[in-house]
Amino acid sequence: MSSVWRRHPFLRLLVMLMAGIACADYCPSWQWTDVSLAVGVACVLLMVCLRRSGRIFFGLLTYVMMFAFGFLLMGQQLKLTHYDVGNGISDCQILLTEVPEPKPKTVMCRARLLAEARGDTLSLCYGRPEFLFYIAKDSVSLALQRGDTLWVRARLKPPSNEGVAAGFDYARYLKHNGVSGTAYVPAGKWIKTGHSSERTLRQKALDLREELLGIYRRLGFAGDELAVLSALTLGDKTDLSKELMETYSVSGASHVLALSGLHVGFIYALILVFFVPLWKRWRRLKPFLSLVAVGLLWAFAFLTGLSSSVVRAVLMCSLFVVVGLRTEKVLTMDALIVAAFLMLCWRPCWLFDVGFQMSFSAVAAILLLMPGLWSLCPFGNRFLRWVYGLLAVSLAAQVGAAPLVAFYFGRFSVHFLLTNLWVIPLVSLVLYVAVGVLLLTPFPVLQQPLAEGLRVLVRLQNEGLRWIESLPGSSIDGIRLHVAELIMIYVCIYLLCRALYRPTARAVYWALGGVALLLVTRLGYLFY
Repeated sequence: MSSVWRRHPFLRLLVMLMAGIACADYCPSWQWTDVSLAVGVACVLLMVCLRRSGRIFFGLLTYVMMFAFGFLLMGQQLKLTHYDVGNGISDCQILLTEVPEPKPKTVMCRARLLAEARGDTLSLCYGRPEFLFYIAKDSVSLALQRGDTLWVRARLKPPSNEGVAAGFDYARYLKHNGVSGTAYVPAGKWIKTGHSSERTLRQKALDLREELLGIYRRLGFAGDELAVLSALTLGDKTDLSKELMETYSVSGASHVLALSGLHVGFIYALILVFFVPLWKRWRRLKPFLSLVAVGLLWAFAFLTGLSSSVVRAVLMCSLFVVVGLRTEKVLTMDALIVAAFLMLCWRPCWLFDVGFQMSFSAVAAILLLMPGLWSLCPFGNRFLRWVYGLLAVSLAAQVGAAPLVAFYFGRFSVHFLLTNLWVIPLVSLVLYVAVGVLLLTPFPVLQQPLAEGLRVLVRLQNEGLRWIESLPGSSIDGIRLHVAELIMIYVCIYLLCRALYRPTARAVYWALGGVALLLVTRLGYLFY
């Protein structure tokens, strides 16, 4: 396997962009944002003036410019969440932007700050920062809806880690999600003043998702079956119980509960079943049908509430479709790199999202490992080759995602191959049957029998995962990794793959050296 840097030169730009984003996140000073803008402009001017001065100098300027661009993007993103909250209690006019979420003693409302009165001064908040308001729980607060406008009396606080478990930077998490702070509102210290019927595109998508959930409820789905079905098909995980989430986590099936590339891939495969025969017969229809397929994928993303994981997966798949117009090899590393680059340019905070990291690392591992694993397939039977391919893809994805799972959640699921062999075919069937159930809504006579079959599939999936959870040694818990170890693990994976694809003495030495260095680092962290 030749060097990844040489085969994919655009990867260098992505790495420098990511480095700039990471640096801006760890030193969020607004003055440095202006410096990065000046450095980026200076690099562009030098590149234009000295474009014939040599490839090395031109390349260095390009890397510096890309680093400054990433720093600028992240700095601006963090700047939008900065708000001077003051020290005292103030009266705030707020607009609820999401459905209120009941907590044990409060109702959490994500709201946009419209105006704030401090003493005799009323200030309009043109930046419209968003806060998390925790309103005391009672029958009145439970009746709040998205779009309600309130006047509340509370003390606004910046994001902090007070009362949060050690090891989790909650303040940083809130800023990455566009939250400027929090506030507690006691009972009797707020009043509803109106309701806004205006809806953003995402809010309209969430409203449509609620209507589809209503269809499931009318068909008799409830409990764990409704929770899993809504998570698998619509991306709503609010009804998942802790016991059920633990079952999926221990068995290694948590990834199917989060709508991502797996589900989008199933939907795209369903679309191809109808479109491929058409463009094989009429080649000129392929560009048009490809655009229709992209439109259907974005319609699916809209139905799921435009969640970030689905948007990432659909954008990636859309790029694959566009690349496929020029070549039959649609799934390429270059398309993956371009998708990551565009997503980070749009929202640099996604770099720190666990779903973003896991989805791209899993797909990258599949692209790197599957050619070698598939060449080892010993079966000639079509069914056995399908089973082997499913296991190989699961193994490759696990190699890419397992270090991140261990780093963030301290867990490694031992029976992940058995889990994927069971859950992936069932998830595909659940998705396809659910599409049929929703399409048959105007025909309840036909819809009800199909819904019964869907209920059986979901129940079968849950019971199978509970059995896998009960197997001895189903998971290894309590894993603790440092950032340096995580990076070195991925470096070792790359070096080992390189040695396997091209077993030269130099490649083997590099791989063994990387593993030895990782072991020494691990021992150092354990004893010191």
